[in-house]
Amino acid sequence: MALDGGGEVLARVVSGGGDEESRHHDRISDLPDTLLLHILMLLPLVEAVRTCVLSRRWRGAWTRLPRLAFDDDAAPRVSRFGNLVDGVLRGYADDVDMPDVLISVRRRSSAGDAVRLATSATRLAAGSVAARFHLYLSSAAGNLYNDVVEEAAAATLQLPCFPRATEFALDFMGVDLRMPSAGTFAKLTKMFIRGVRFTDGGEGISTVVSRRCPCLEVLLLHRVRGVKVLALLAQSLLFLRVSMVMQLQRLQVVSESLREMQVHRCFSLTTAPTSMLLNVPVLEELHWEDHYPHDDARVSLWGLPRCLQKLVIAELPRFTKILQHFHRADTLRLEITIAL
Repeated sequence: MALDGGGEVLARVVSGGGDEESRHHDRISDLPDTLLLHILMLLPLVEAVRTCVLSRRWRGAWTRLPRLAFDDDAAPRVSRFGNLVDGVLRGYADDVDMPDVLISVRRRSSAGDAVRLATSATRLAAGSVAARFHLYLSSAAGNLYNDVVEEAAAATLQLPCFPRATEFALDFMGVDLRMPSAGTFAKLTKMFIRGVRFTDGGEGISTVVSRRCPCLEVLLLHRVRGVKVLALLAQSLLFLRVSMVMQLQRLQVVSESLREMQVHRCFSLTTAPTSMLLNVPVLEELHWEDHYPHDDARVSLWGLPRCLQKLVIAELPRFTKILQHFHRADTLRLEITIAL
């Protein structure tokens, strides 16, 4: 793994700054592993990895860092950021759980490079991450909606399962995303996906949430495309937010645990007929900022609580259709947008 430059300041401290006696008595390297890791955590990740050249004592210290936070803005002298991510994930210690893996890409790259980085990172981290995995590519780094057609057409990310991760977040504007067809997110409690285009009409994300996330408590989908049917049978789910799910025609949610549900500008973004099925008997808060299906025959609400703690309605046309489903709401808030 090639790393440009070096950690000159820390290298001088560890080497004794030129004094022969201090070279033979390196007090920093004599510190316990926990303190060495604390020192490394104060450095940008690329500088922490560079300490491996200082001495034998430091060679493998970085491979046990309790957090791997990749940020290309913090590594301006690394010419190929994808190689850094790949090398660190491959070099991490095998005998300890891989901790939080947080990857932020802000500098402009080609669609191909962005997808290759995401593909490699998810593949290498999938089986090892035992905490959070967050992958964020800013729209400036790789907004495939704005890239050339030929490049964007080949930009498909096949997502593997993360069987040990507790949180998963993917923010990648415009990439075609294929959800895993096998395996489980056995310990996942929170999933956030933004900006992607699902390739199967919503079947993949519906199946993963309903069958492969037995512990999922929080699901957030924001500004995603390609989902016509979102069918969630998720008994562990506590919080659901679907926001700007483009082309959504059918929303189906069945959960005996769901406490809060937010629907924001999904049905209002399609001209196709829409339908909804909800069975959420212990729902406490409902935030509705969307159109309501115009055909009552296509709405099935057979498990709603009679009373809510909080009802927020921001899409006023036909809002009485929502109100009529609840006997009482402790807090009712109507939000009206006034064009100036």
